[in-house]
Amino acid sequence: MRSKPVLVAVLICLASAGNAQAPGGGVPWFGFGPVDTAYALAIDTTVAFAGRGSLLLQSLPGANASTWIASHQIVDARAYRGKRVRIRAHLRTQEVTSAGTWVVVDGVANGRPATLLSDSLTPGLRGNNAWQGVSMVFDVPAGAACIRYGSIIHGTGAVWLDSIVFDTVALSTSTTLHSKKPEPLSTAGNCDGVVAKPTNLDFEQAP
Repeated sequence: MRSKPVLVAVLICLASAGNAQAPGGGVPWFGFGPVDTAYALAIDTTVAFAGRGSLLLQSLPGANASTWIASHQIVDARAYRGKRVRIRAHLRTQEVTSAGTWVVVDGVANGRPATLLSDSLTPGLRGNNAWQGVSMVFDVPAGAACIRYGSIIHGTGAVWLDSIVFDTVALSTSTTLHSKKPEPLSTAGNCDGVVAKPTNLDFEQAP
């Protein structure tokens, strides 16, 4: 089934399957995941850690403990190859089953498309949480093509994401995530929609 986003007020309702993606989080953020129920992805101008808005992921009726959705932005990794990257952000939750941030690095290994860094969900937040900072630090392999990152929600509730800082750090900075054995991909399509550099990290650009 293809993703069929439906505009309701300022929300984009996602009903998709098969790792589809749909716009809605502001330029250039998307919803992503093998979901078979509805979630909402939107710029929320009523809640922000700083500035005028944040990125909201929220469950809608029909979501349950086995469903999930993620927001993500896809950044060209070439400028970060061989470097240590840190992504910092702030999260707020409301009655959430589990929520956090995630990052995946896709590229080439042994001449074939592969996921080079995965399973990197930060420790999940549960229930109600005021704004708190989270951080992911990782090395970008030489074969990296793109870096995908964002917020994620498992089950029900809501999570807000705001004030992201995406930068490189010295190798003396300890990593929080570690590369694993490359996982082959059937295509290089995970990098479709790539942007040249991290963009709209404060969610001030509306959809």
